[in-house]
Amino acid sequence: MTPETSSTDVTATSSEPTTAGPTTDETTTGTTDTGEPIGGCGKVPDVSGSTPLKITVDGMERDYILSMPDDYDPATAYPLVFAWHGRGGDGALAQLYFGIEEASAGQAIFVYPDGLPLADMMNQTGWDLDPNNEDFALFDALMADVQSRLCIDPEKIFSTGHSFGGYMSNQLGCYRGDVLRAIGLVAGGGPYALFGECKSQVAAWLAHGNIDQVVPFSEGENSRDHWVGTNSCAAEAEPIDPAPCTAFTGCDDGYPVVWCEHAEPALSGHGWPAWAPGAIWSFFAQF
Repeated sequence: MTPETSSTDVTATSSEPTTAGPTTDETTTGTTDTGEPIGGCGKVPDVSGSTPLKITVDGMERDYILSMPDDYDPATAYPLVFAWHGRGGDGALAQLYFGIEEASAGQAIFVYPDGLPLADMMNQTGWDLDPNNEDFALFDALMADVQSRLCIDPEKIFSTGHSFGGYMSNQLGCYRGDVLRAIGLVAGGGPYALFGECKSQVAAWLAHGNIDQVVPFSEGENSRDHWVGTNSCAAEAEPIDPAPCTAFTGCDDGYPVVWCEHAEPALSGHGWPAWAPGAIWSFFAQF
């Protein structure tokens, strides 16, 4: 996970021009205070269903899948969920097994980016965790691109991921907390303050196997402890559905932390539990 070096300048293009992101006077109904539509709100979309797309960031063409509800209404502002695959995967694989899109039952828009081959990961695909580098630039460009195409609720932007994608979601929570409302991840680690102090708050849902032989359980514990501290939670936690999840008490209003320690053996303890999709979506849907 050693960061690669890339330009800090962000230039995003796609098959449609992008527009600026939301401003503070925008409401969650897809209009400004003056009643004008924002971004893609009110616009007939140029895509439908699940669509592979390309976007150019810092002169490099990147791939992603944009998936929208079958009954998408351009007058409705939807939650937006970024879903980051694990090491060696791609967006299509994440879409195949994450299951959060199915759990949302057409209530959200999903983005599944493709990672780039990383030299220090034997050229397997993954994510650059440095907020000054290409994958944070990709996130910023995708935000602008999707907001230009579709009607997005700027108060309901979420990130999920598995393994390396969990690290990416943690980093985004740390360095893009002004954009994200919550994160939900399985078997990840971080966030890392190697690139500057992490002061952002996001609501956090975290699951990790205590027999995980791929990403050590201690990495999940460190993630838990970071968000418990950042969100000023008490040390006590109470059981919630689904088992084995617990919710910490006393967290800052609007910034809950849920921790799900499990012992499921799939993929050497590193799998994606069957109860995770519904639990993550329920966590996001409360906001």
